[in-house]
Amino acid sequence: MSTYVARYQGRIVAANTLGSDRRADYHDVPRVVFSDPEIAATGLSEEQARPQGMDVATVALELPKVLARPVTYEKEPRGNLGLVADRERRLLVGAWAVATLAGEWIHQAFLAIKTCAPLGALLDSVFQFPTFSQGYLEALEKLDL
Repeated sequence: MSTYVARYQGRIVAANTLGSDRRADYHDVPRVVFSDPEIAATGLSEEQARPQGMDVATVALELPKVLARPVTYEKEPRGNLGLVADRERRLLVGAWAVATLAGEWIHQAFLAIKTCAPLGALLDSVFQFPTFSQGYLEALEKLDL
Protein backbone atom coordinates (compact mmCIF):
# COMPACT_ATOMS: atom_id res chain seq x y z
CA MET A 1 0.00 0.00 0.00
CA SER A 2 2.82 2.40 0.83
CA THR A 3 6.56 2.36 0.37
CA TYR A 4 7.12 2.88 4.08
CA VAL A 5 4.92 -0.14 4.90
CA ALA A 6 6.83 -2.22 2.33
CA ARG A 7 10.10 -1.12 3.93
CA TYR A 8 8.76 -2.16 7.35
CA GLN A 9 7.75 -5.53 5.91
CA GLY A 10 11.24 -5.92 4.45
CA ARG A 11 12.79 -5.31 7.87
CA ILE A 12 10.52 -8.00 9.37
CA VAL A 13 11.48 -10.49 6.64
CA ALA A 14 15.18 -9.74 7.02
CA ALA A 15 15.04 -10.14 10.80
CA ASN A 16 13.19 -13.45 10.50
CA THR A 17 15.61 -14.68 7.84
CA LEU A 18 18.41 -14.02 10.33
CA GLY A 19 16.68 -16.07 13.03
CA SER A 20 14.39 -13.62 14.83
CA ASP A 21 10.73 -14.30 15.41
CA ARG A 22 9.16 -10.95 14.56
CA ARG A 23 5.59 -10.39 13.47
CA ALA A 24 4.32 -7.40 11.54
CA ASP A 25 2.00 -5.15 13.51
CA TYR A 26 -0.21 -2.98 11.32
CA HIS A 27 -2.10 -1.42 14.23
CA ASP A 28 -1.82 2.39 14.12
CA VAL A 29 0.38 2.61 11.00
CA PRO A 30 0.91 6.31 10.28
CA ARG A 31 -0.59 7.48 7.01
CA VAL A 32 0.67 10.47 5.08
CA VAL A 33 -0.42 12.26 1.93
CA PHE A 34 2.53 14.31 0.68
CA SER A 35 0.51 17.27 -0.49
CA ASP A 36 0.79 20.94 0.37
CA PRO A 37 0.01 21.06 3.22
CA GLU A 38 0.71 17.45 4.19
CA ILE A 39 -2.11 15.30 5.58
CA ALA A 40 -1.15 12.74 8.23
CA ALA A 41 -3.00 10.44 10.61
CA THR A 42 -2.38 7.52 12.91
CA GLY A 43 -4.58 5.32 15.06
CA LEU A 44 -8.34 5.62 15.21
CA SER A 45 -10.74 8.39 14.30
CA GLU A 46 -13.57 9.26 16.67
CA GLU A 47 -15.94 7.44 14.30
CA GLN A 48 -13.82 4.27 14.54
CA ALA A 49 -13.25 4.41 18.30
CA ARG A 50 -16.87 4.83 19.47
CA PRO A 51 -18.16 1.55 17.95
CA GLN A 52 -15.35 -0.22 19.81
CA GLY A 53 -17.00 0.89 23.04
CA MET A 54 -14.61 3.70 23.87
CA ASP A 55 -15.73 6.81 25.69
CA VAL A 56 -13.61 9.24 23.72
CA ALA A 57 -12.42 12.77 24.26
CA THR A 58 -11.50 14.70 21.15
CA VAL A 59 -9.90 18.02 20.39
CA ALA A 60 -9.15 19.86 17.16
CA LEU A 61 -6.92 22.94 17.02
CA GLU A 62 -6.08 25.56 14.45
CA LEU A 63 -2.33 25.63 14.90
CA PRO A 64 -1.70 29.29 14.05
CA LYS A 65 -4.14 30.27 16.84
CA VAL A 66 -2.47 28.22 19.58
CA LEU A 67 1.21 28.34 18.69
CA ALA A 68 3.81 31.01 18.69
CA ARG A 69 5.02 31.24 15.11
CA PRO A 70 6.62 27.83 14.55
CA VAL A 71 10.22 27.89 13.46
CA THR A 72 9.87 26.58 9.93
CA TYR A 73 10.56 27.78 6.46
CA GLU A 74 6.91 28.91 6.22
CA LYS A 75 6.32 32.62 6.63
CA GLU A 76 2.60 32.16 7.33
CA PRO A 77 2.14 28.96 9.38
CA ARG A 78 -1.11 27.12 8.76
CA GLY A 79 -2.73 23.89 9.70
CA ASN A 80 -4.88 21.87 12.05
CA LEU A 81 -4.23 19.10 14.54
CA GLY A 82 -6.68 16.71 16.18
CA LEU A 83 -6.44 14.06 18.89
CA VAL A 84 -8.68 11.21 20.01
CA ALA A 85 -8.22 9.79 23.53
CA ASP A 86 -9.81 6.92 25.42
CA ARG A 87 -11.11 8.48 28.65
CA GLU A 88 -11.29 5.23 30.61
CA ARG A 89 -7.75 4.04 29.84
CA ARG A 90 -6.39 7.61 29.61
CA LEU A 91 -4.55 6.80 26.40
CA LEU A 92 -4.16 8.53 23.08
CA VAL A 93 -5.83 6.34 20.43
CA GLY A 94 -5.75 8.57 17.36
CA ALA A 95 -4.28 11.71 15.87
CA TRP A 96 -4.42 13.63 12.62
CA ALA A 97 -2.84 16.74 11.19
CA VAL A 98 -3.14 18.85 8.08
CA ALA A 99 -0.13 21.13 8.15
CA THR A 100 3.39 21.77 7.02
CA LEU A 101 5.63 18.76 7.70
CA ALA A 102 2.76 16.81 9.32
CA GLY A 103 4.35 13.64 7.93
CA GLU A 104 7.38 14.33 10.10
CA TRP A 105 5.69 15.13 13.40
CA ILE A 106 2.81 12.59 13.27
CA HIS A 107 5.37 10.09 14.56
CA GLN A 108 5.17 11.59 18.06
CA ALA A 109 1.52 10.58 18.21
CA PHE A 110 2.24 7.22 16.54
CA LEU A 111 4.81 6.30 19.19
CA ALA A 112 2.49 7.40 22.00
CA ILE A 113 -0.31 5.22 20.60
CA LYS A 114 1.89 2.22 19.77
CA THR A 115 3.53 2.15 23.20
CA CYS A 116 0.31 2.97 25.11
CA ALA A 117 2.02 5.93 26.74
CA PRO A 118 -0.24 7.24 29.53
CA LEU A 119 -1.66 10.71 28.92
CA GLY A 120 -0.07 11.82 32.19
CA ALA A 121 3.36 10.94 30.83
CA LEU A 122 2.65 12.80 27.60
CA LEU A 123 1.50 15.86 29.53
CA ASP A 124 4.71 15.72 31.55
CA SER A 125 6.89 15.66 28.41
CA VAL A 126 9.04 18.47 27.07
CA PHE A 127 8.06 19.69 23.60
CA GLN A 128 10.34 21.92 21.56
CA PHE A 129 9.08 25.48 21.39
CA PRO A 130 8.18 27.12 19.08
CA THR A 131 7.56 24.23 16.71
CA PHE A 132 4.55 22.50 15.20
CA SER A 133 5.17 19.66 17.67
CA GLN A 134 4.20 22.03 20.47
CA GLY A 135 0.67 21.61 19.08
CA TYR A 136 0.51 18.13 20.62
CA LEU A 137 1.00 19.55 24.10
CA GLU A 138 -1.56 22.29 23.45
CA ALA A 139 -4.05 19.67 22.24
CA LEU A 140 -3.35 17.26 25.12
CA GLU A 141 -3.98 20.06 27.61
CA LYS A 142 -7.33 20.82 25.97
CA LEU A 143 -8.65 17.22 26.00
CA ASP A 144 -11.75 16.98 28.19
CA LEU A 145 -10.79 14.05 30.39
